[in-house]
Amino acid sequence: MNSTDAREEARRILTERRFHGTAVPRPFHGVLSWLARRLHFLAHWWHGLGASVGGANVLWGILAAVIVGLAIFLATRLAARRTAFEAGLATRRAGGRSEDPAALERLADEAERRGDLEIALRLRFRAGLLRLARTKALPERPSLRTGEARQALHSERFDRLARDFDEIVYGGREPSPGDVAAARSEWPHVLEEVRR
Repeated sequence: MNSTDAREEARRILTERRFHGTAVPRPFHGVLSWLARRLHFLAHWWHGLGASVGGANVLWGILAAVIVGLAIFLATRLAARRTAFEAGLATRRAGGRSEDPAALERLADEAERRGDLEIALRLRFRAGLLRLARTKALPERPSLRTGEARQALHSERFDRLARDFDEIVYGGREPSPGDVAAARSEWPHVLEEVRR
């Protein structure tokens, strides 16, 4: 095959359909073209912003970090709501009309075995407050705040338990097995101090 024949063969191959667009419309071509014409200013803004922060890759990295941070924040909020709901559900299950501190502590033990440390801590704290209310050291009401209980009891042990409880339940600190163990061992001492 000479060079003329080779050129002719190349031209024939390049005229095949696979090397040219078709007249058949793509499904979203019209919509995408319309959007591109209307929103082209966003592409210019994005490129300008990318140039000011060190390039498109840096801008995409920043955007990804913001999205991941937002996802973590939302997941944390949802987990906190779920935990609060489960603790309330466990408390209602344990109590019915009137709550039993021993039943709450059994539920706390079950939650601890399952690894739900925050629920275990909440239940054990509620059981302790109920026991204190039964000794008349505290008023028996669900809306009692830890600050009010601290003022009424003047107990360093209770203050430590209340501080840990507030940090975990309201402050978002992750509970540790040590927090739950401290609650388990310290509550009997708090009750003993109050009875004395």
